[in-house]
Amino acid sequence: MSGEAAPNVEELLERAGTLERAGHVWRAIEVYETALRLEERTEILLHVGNLYNDVGRLDEAIRAHGHVLERSPDLPGGHYGLGLAYYRSARVQDAIRCFERVVTLDPGWVTARYWLGLAHYHRGDLDQAIAAFRALLDVSPGFTIAWYNVGTAAAQKCDSDLMLLAFGKVLERNPRSQVAHYHCGVAHFRKGNLDEAIASFRMAVEINPEDRKSTENLRALEEMRMRFS
Repeated sequence: MSGEAAPNVEELLERAGTLERAGHVWRAIEVYETALRLEERTEILLHVGNLYNDVGRLDEAIRAHGHVLERSPDLPGGHYGLGLAYYRSARVQDAIRCFERVVTLDPGWVTARYWLGLAHYHRGDLDQAIAAFRALLDVSPGFTIAWYNVGTAAAQKCDSDLMLLAFGKVLERNPRSQVAHYHCGVAHFRKGNLDEAIASFRMAVEINPEDRKSTENLRALEEMRMRFS
């Protein structure tokens, strides 16, 4: 009896990769799953889990990354993918546990530190969020968005000094950050620095004239200065 031989794992992986690069993610996943039925390799499981994360199939992502960790308990990528799936499933404490494991196994994994900070932030653990973002900045000082997140958490704590430090770092890298100027204005006002607050709000309005909060704050503070000058 004649006929083509069934594709082997390597051929299936090549086909899946071609589909994935062409943007046919669902078809690629189907082919990867077929390859897994022939040979359950850890690297294929990990990749499939990442793809399920990308397309929002979180239960499948959790399943795939769980299988990865059953086979390789100390694989940072498995904990990272599982952490993402947990975070996006609102299982924030489970996500924290996973991201903490990643940075223990691989201290240089910057995005794991970033997601760890976000997870703490969304739990309302502001001190732990700030600590995680600052630990990230120790590893990667140029990760500017982490300074923004430190400043945002500091704003919720009403820590004006830390707000000025964090948003000042943002402005060093992006002097036209309207949001950073706004928050500096708030921090200066809380510290009683009226002139500095006005200057910050004025800059925020110059960058975005439609920003109502900055416009209203600028007007109120200028009127205040006129009354007491």
